[in-house]
Amino acid sequence: MNFAKQIERIKKAHQLICAEKTGKPEVFAIKLRISRSQLYNDLDFFKSLQAVIKYSKKTESFYYAQPFDLEINYSVKIITDKEEQQIFGGFHFRPILLDGSMFNLFQQKSSRETFFVANN
Repeated sequence: MNFAKQIERIKKAHQLICAEKTGKPEVFAIKLRISRSQLYNDLDFFKSLQAVIKYSKKTESFYYAQPFDLEINYSVKIITDKEEQQIFGGFHFRPILLDGSMFNLFQQKSSRETFFVANN
């Protein structure tokens, strides 16, 4: 459940930033049980959501310079193999590429082998 741990870590970081109780970067990273470099990756994630995060040397804490609220909800459902086939429609599915574009893959069978063909 790596995904769930990441979500919980982001939520905890948000709570600490809101309360201005993060401590120095090294302390903040320890509170989140991550490395200092990963802490800055997480802060970049918040900034990608338009959060304005600053650090105060006086209070030794990160804080939001502008009001920012974060609400994350997720659910997990275990599905059977039959449900998986219904969701993906058998052998047709649409992967999303890193650039956000989509393409279809169709299974085609020749007399000797099975292969997938991309169809845009």
